[in-house]
Amino acid sequence: MTISRCHVKAGSEKEARALLEKEMLPNDGKKPSEVIEGLVGFGLMKAKQDPTMYGVVTVWESEAAFDKMASNPHAKDGGGLVEKLQKLCDGDIKGEGFYIESL
Repeated sequence: MTISRCHVKAGSEKEARALLEKEMLPNDGKKPSEVIEGLVGFGLMKAKQDPTMYGVVTVWESEAAFDKMASNPHAKDGGGLVEKLQKLCDGDIKGEGFYIESL
């Protein structure tokens, strides 16, 4: 699983949400794994205590599936998504990988 988070600049919240929804939420009926091999799903989140904090979570079939995707040269910029989002944010977009140890 990966979790990336960022603080959206005041006044840019609607634009950032529209960008994330356009890029991340499926609207063609396809499953995430039909678009990106090994991707189980993802979620778009907004923090309760800080309305400028957004998060994106991705869940992968396996670490090997994530590593395969990450070896793609375009993976780090999300096909340009990271650069577009960065312009709407204060500070860096920070991401980190996690293992799900139990549910």
